[in-house]
Amino acid sequence: MTPEEHGAPAEGEVKRTDTVPRPRLARRLLRALPIVAALVLLTWIFGHSGVLHRVERVVSDAQVRLNRAPTDSPVAVVDIDDEDYRELFSSTSPLDSRQLEKLLSNIAKGQPSVIGIDIDTSDARFATRFTLGNWSHQLVWERELRNVPQEGTEGEQLQPLDILGGQKDINPATNSSGLPLLIDDSEDKVTRRYRRSISTQKGLLPSFPSAVAKAYLRNNPEKLAELAESQQDLLIRYSGNSKGSHRLHFSARKIIELSNNWPEASPIRGKIVLLGGSYLGQDRHETPIGQLTGLEVMANVVETELAGGGEKPPSSAALLLLELFEAFVLILLFHALRFRFALLWSTLLIPVMAMFCSFFAYRNGSHFVQFVFVLLGLLIFEVYEHFRRSTIPNVYHDIKGVSHS
Repeated sequence: MTPEEHGAPAEGEVKRTDTVPRPRLARRLLRALPIVAALVLLTWIFGHSGVLHRVERVVSDAQVRLNRAPTDSPVAVVDIDDEDYRELFSSTSPLDSRQLEKLLSNIAKGQPSVIGIDIDTSDARFATRFTLGNWSHQLVWERELRNVPQEGTEGEQLQPLDILGGQKDINPATNSSGLPLLIDDSEDKVTRRYRRSISTQKGLLPSFPSAVAKAYLRNNPEKLAELAESQQDLLIRYSGNSKGSHRLHFSARKIIELSNNWPEASPIRGKIVLLGGSYLGQDRHETPIGQLTGLEVMANVVETELAGGGEKPPSSAALLLLELFEAFVLILLFHALRFRFALLWSTLLIPVMAMFCSFFAYRNGSHFVQFVFVLLGLLIFEVYEHFRRSTIPNVYHDIKGVSHS
């Protein structure tokens, strides 16, 4: 029987093998370390240049449209519309202070927990013509800003104005204020972010929706502790549709009509009531769920705060550790399994690991691309390494065998 029949190589022929000796895990990690470092660096560069942000924005907006709305929102909205503006306020700006006082008295009859007044009351006429009633409700006043930069982020330039025309006899136990600052993305002018605390010429002050949420949670210290002061940009967790159909809505005229039967038949008892205006088409914002009034955006922010707050960006160290973790898992996979099985499993696990890391770091999947970039780059490196250790030696042996024949 010939050597070929026994499976032995003929003279001058090199026997091929599909099994490639695996390098030790430490050696494999050492080889991959420069690649991982380069991929992490590229991710950082792409993130700061806005490339990843554009992709993440598309994913985030799609996710926002899938958010479930609260079944029973604690927020009710009272909107001064064009007809209210004409009939109740005689089409005058700023709004007539005495009419506003009457409207607040009518809302107070419904026994809400908090009334947030998203209306500019800095005009001097409010100091003499508006009388604070003996309301036990928590009132949170919008504190208007002067010289707001286009991006709304240069805190040292922000100049807050006084509420109620600078009245001095305001009871701090039942009255507080917040800044109505929302942050638009510079590229598409869509309102996606807010802050809890804002740096101004008069120090660090709370934002309006944060002040409203804290007033509502004043008797719930555990939930209140979750809303720590932060100047970081947080993502608004929009929910429902652009009409806000999951929360109660009233016009000012409707409140006056219904308040005749309050407090017995009050649907706003114990709720947060946000009072603002959409008259004259003012204060409109583009959002991931469509165009909303500033009042509706504030309602979404308050709901976000009551649900634990918006997305908090993790530290750079935490992101680095997550990226190193996912890289180690992929390298370990290729070390433990034969190449074809490692390739199959890595293809299946890469999106899962990227989504896990995104949810772990940001509490949502919008940063999926940031983590998948490192994994895909490392996968390409592992495929190249396998090709270098198997295919190239076989080709070399083939050429060598031909030259000896």
